[in-house]
Amino acid sequence: MNSNPLAPVWEAYLLLNDAIKVSKRVVAFSHQATTTLQTLGTNNTAEMKQQTFEKYKLGLTFLNHCRLLSQASESMLQPSVGFLEDLFVLSLWATFERYFRNFLQTKGEKVRELLPADLGVAFYQHLYKEIEYWKPEKMLEILKLSLFKGQGEKIGLVKEVLYYRNWIAHGKNPHHRPSLITPRLAYDRLHDMMTVLRTNE
Repeated sequence: MNSNPLAPVWEAYLLLNDAIKVSKRVVAFSHQATTTLQTLGTNNTAEMKQQTFEKYKLGLTFLNHCRLLSQASESMLQPSVGFLEDLFVLSLWATFERYFRNFLQTKGEKVRELLPADLGVAFYQHLYKEIEYWKPEKMLEILKLSLFKGQGEKIGLVKEVLYYRNWIAHGKNPHHRPSLITPRLAYDRLHDMMTVLRTNE
């Protein structure tokens, strides 16, 4: 468990975030190109018409592959950004939680040393399976009493990520909206906690 499992998720978020920025530029270019085409009929000279048409043709092939985007607007793209960000918070939490469960299962291997040996093996097999069903809040409480003793505020910040993740995963109940967690906040908070876990592997 040497590499940071959150890194690929974060890099994917940054890449898609850049892709949305490019999409917004395509939308703006599409609108400009449409305006340019409309001006073809109003230009007075054949030379001006030819120059304008040549500029329009430069982007026409690309725009033909982006018809949906060429009809889009900023107001249509913005909700997509919100969905994308929520999905990345969900993914960051899922990656962190999987790592955390694996961490606890690995630490539990010490139980195998119990005597008699059959008891140790049976105990570990049961513990390994049960960790898969532990509630994340209870898992975080273990950290609060151990690796993060006296740092309850850090556990609280990570719980906010969990609550936001739960809100997304269970349909975004408008009557129980938690504190807003952006992908950047989720990444920073989970990365800090995972750094401590990784140094204690």
